[in-house]
Amino acid sequence: MAGAIHVDGLAKQFPRYPSQRPRTLKEAMLRGWRSSRPTETFWALRDVGFDVASGTMLGVIGENGAGKSTLLKLLGGVLRPDAGSIHTEGHVSGLLELNSGMHGDLSGRENLMIGGVVAGLSLAEVKAKFDEIVAFAELEEFIDSPLRTYSAGMKLRLGFSVAVHGRPGVLLIDEVLSVGDYGFQAKCIERIRAFRDQGSAIMLITHDLPQMAGICDQALWLRQGVVAERGDPSLVAGRYRVAMESKMLGRTVSDAPDRVTRGGTALRVGSNRFGSLEMEILDVRLLNSTGEATEVIEAGQALGIEVDYAPKGLDEPPVVGISIGTSEQETLLDINTADDQFVAPVGGTMRGVSLSLDRLDLAPGDYHVSVGLYQGDWSHAFDYHWRVYALRVSGDSWTKGLINPPRRWSSD
Repeated sequence: MAGAIHVDGLAKQFPRYPSQRPRTLKEAMLRGWRSSRPTETFWALRDVGFDVASGTMLGVIGENGAGKSTLLKLLGGVLRPDAGSIHTEGHVSGLLELNSGMHGDLSGRENLMIGGVVAGLSLAEVKAKFDEIVAFAELEEFIDSPLRTYSAGMKLRLGFSVAVHGRPGVLLIDEVLSVGDYGFQAKCIERIRAFRDQGSAIMLITHDLPQMAGICDQALWLRQGVVAERGDPSLVAGRYRVAMESKMLGRTVSDAPDRVTRGGTALRVGSNRFGSLEMEILDVRLLNSTGEATEVIEAGQALGIEVDYAPKGLDEPPVVGISIGTSEQETLLDINTADDQFVAPVGGTMRGVSLSLDRLDLAPGDYHVSVGLYQGDWSHAFDYHWRVYALRVSGDSWTKGLINPPRRWSSD
């Protein structure tokens, strides 16, 4: 199963057509054939080079349109490069579109048999692994039902299970590790790790930075088709997030009126409020252990934070981020729905999420809470309230630091 990837000077360009390009033969004849020709070309990838050794995993990150999927399609042979070279060792398998080739009128069993052959197995091997594939997908009760009766999650589970029961020397994965619930995702990741341990060279495209940092050996950051950075996954992910936050500042609106929070703090764009306001935070409430709105809790007590927001017609779940800090130390606690694998709701005129901290072991003192709504790929903030919500922790402190956890000493 050993494999490897060698890429040198890779480049790919595409034609760019006018926005009013004819969509039908009749429109082309009426407007003239020139109106259907491309007006220019653009480079989706330029001078990209890297190696992925046998038994290692490379994570690829970048904004939408950075060239990530184009790169995987070139490696998978779906596209041909305009410059540079690609060399792969071992059978190449791509988890690019899990349900491609599946037919809704066929049963899960029939789709499994067809998909297994497409994944590189012989018909005899598919039959031998049939029960294993079905069990992995957790579809024993539904395998003979028509695919059109499956939920979206069931279809993805079947597609993933079929794809990962092949024999890849090189495995290409494009944003598919979010299939199913948390337990199934964990099983998928373990299967990917098993391929790596058996010698596969793996490339993973993802917007999930913590996941990438946790399972990949190296990271590659693509920016507008070129390699911005490559190296340790945690370092590359951190620099990418900083760059996205800087870009967020550039997308902040300039004409939103001031607003006063329930605690009396004035929200001013460019001062303590940033973002495009495509979604908008409506209200933030800090709650004590009895569920009452407050700005003061005792050290070691529970804290709840409720965030109401207006989706404004957007249907992609936002990332909700909450951080606690001081004027000297910005981030003592930094958590978000993406890292915790919680999907924030969308739709309607107002939605809300609640965060419950069973205990907050901060030393007594004054803190601030920052709350943000972000694009799902962290490309920019919809609405970010920086140091807006005051929090005082009361009680006695016997520590010189800011963290005051319960503790005891013992000796032999």
